[in-house]
Order: sequence, then C-alpha cells, then structure tokens
Amino acid sequence: MNEKNNGSNNKYDFVNSRALFVLKIITMSFAILACVVIATAMLTRWIMDLNRKIKESNTKMARAAARLNKFRKLRVKHIMKQRKLQVKEEKKDKKKKHHDRDIKLMDIENDDDIDDIDDIEEIDDITDEENAINDFDHELSDILLENIDDEL
Repeated sequence: MNEKNNGSNNKYDFVNSRALFVLKIITMSFAILACVVIATAMLTRWIMDLNRKIKESNTKMARAAARLNKFRKLRVKHIMKQRKLQVKEEKKDKKKKHHDRDIKLMDIENDDDIDDIDDIEEIDDITDEENAINDFDHELSDILLENIDDEL
C-alpha cells in the first residue's frame, strides 16, 4: 500500500489502494450481474407473452378450422341429399319413359298397317342399348347411394 509522506500527517492514499480497486471490481460485477438479471427477466417475459399469443392464435385457428369442417360436412350432406332426390326423379322419369315406350310398342303391335318392320327393329335396338346403359347407370347410382348412406 502506498503511503505518502506529506509532512506531519501520514495519510493513507485511498485513490491508489488495492482495497478500493477490489471494491470497484466487486461493484462493477454486481452491476453487470444486475443488468444480466434484468435483461433475462425482460426476455423471459417477452418470450412468455409471445408464447401466449401463439397459443391464442392456434386456438383461434383451430376453432376456425373446426367451423370450416362443420360447414363443409353440412354442404356435402346437402349435396348428397340433393343427389338422392335427383336419382329418385331419374327413376321416376325412367319408369315413365319405359311406360311410354311400352305403350308405343303396344300401339305398333296393335296397328294393322305396319309398313316397315325395319323401323320396329331400330326401335328395339335403340331401346335395348338404352336399357343396358340405363340399367348400368341405375345400378351404379344405387351402389353409390348405399355407400353414401353408410358414410353418413
């Protein structure tokens, strides 16, 4: 430790003392530690707020997605009901068409003035093809409707 001789008083020089230097280092380390603690607390709070906002946005998005799925399912259900009604109408039209065709054929058979047998064969050929196509379409639509009913 440095001492100065200023005459009558032997005063200790605090400015250059090692104890004061150590106190300065300890004070600075506490100040740095305090800054680190404050920064850590602020970052932790900021991260927690950000995490809370993310969770809130996820729940909002989940609610919106659930609402969209609900509306989508209702729309599909509505479309399937409409398709069922359409198939029923097609069946009615098919029955009416078959009935009209049968009446037409009966009229042709009952008619004594049949000039062209080729016309009758054309009608039979066309109706056989149409019948095959219609039967296939109706079987396919029945299968689809059964699958749809099972899903709903």
